[in-house]
Amino acid sequence: MKDFDKKNIEFIQNKLLDLLAKEFINIFVDIVNSEDKPIRNTKYTIEYYLYYILIVLKDLQKWSALQYHFDVKRPKYHYKTIQDKHLKWSRLDIYKKTYKVLLKKYKLKYLKYSKNITLFIDSSNIYNKKGVESIGYGANPKKKESKISVICDKNENVYSLTLADTIQKTGIKKTLPHDSKTINKSVAELLSNGVKYKKLYLVGDKGYCLNITDKKIMLNTNNIELVYPNRRNQKIKTSRKYKCLLKERYIVEHVFSKIKNFNRPSLGLCMRRDKLDCTYIGFSYLALIMMFKV
Repeated sequence: MKDFDKKNIEFIQNKLLDLLAKEFINIFVDIVNSEDKPIRNTKYTIEYYLYYILIVLKDLQKWSALQYHFDVKRPKYHYKTIQDKHLKWSRLDIYKKTYKVLLKKYKLKYLKYSKNITLFIDSSNIYNKKGVESIGYGANPKKKESKISVICDKNENVYSLTLADTIQKTGIKKTLPHDSKTINKSVAELLSNGVKYKKLYLVGDKGYCLNITDKKIMLNTNNIELVYPNRRNQKIKTSRKYKCLLKERYIVEHVFSKIKNFNRPSLGLCMRRDKLDCTYIGFSYLALIMMFKV
């Protein structure tokens, strides 16, 4: 390898440390080495690819704009190599597996022996620009959208992130499910991450209002009590205990607003620019890794 390439690698490693903690980078590299085994030796390191993927996540809208961010002159279509690497890592769930390791290592140990825990749930629609999977008509009948659901804790760490499945309304038209229909998929993802509890209070807004039968099923099967504000026309009023829990529901809104700072995934803002679900979710998990609080 030429001298300027060695210097370039050192420069990128230092730049990468400004974006991610060294422990997170080491976990990511270990997972890539175990999951993605190349047929031949590659010229560029894992840190090199990760750094430029993060640049796209934070600052760029198009992969081709990477041409103007290379510190050393590269071939014209070198950005395509980095894009293909992101696609491969997304299909292998590298970003998701890295985030799960972070949860198990730093956060799940605090929830492991907790009797009663409180988590917050919310969902958001994303306008679509280039996506072809999990796309349907939402509140705006003229624009196709995607819906993403998030469950987080008081420290704004996310324990479940899922993309809602669309509903086939007619032979051609697909629609997005109501918020209450996304709970089962989000809870399944939450339990797969190893969260253990005696009883779970899941706090949401009025969109998560369920009938009595569904609430009893959720309570009996997973011991989850869904907390949401009752509507004005309901005879049963919101209890004091629920009101105290609902006062902290703003936390999940803060999570969405922080992810909006990332240009590409933009979970609650403007456009989805990724064609496939796996690449979109990959960018979303990468954003959560950057937001993760130890």
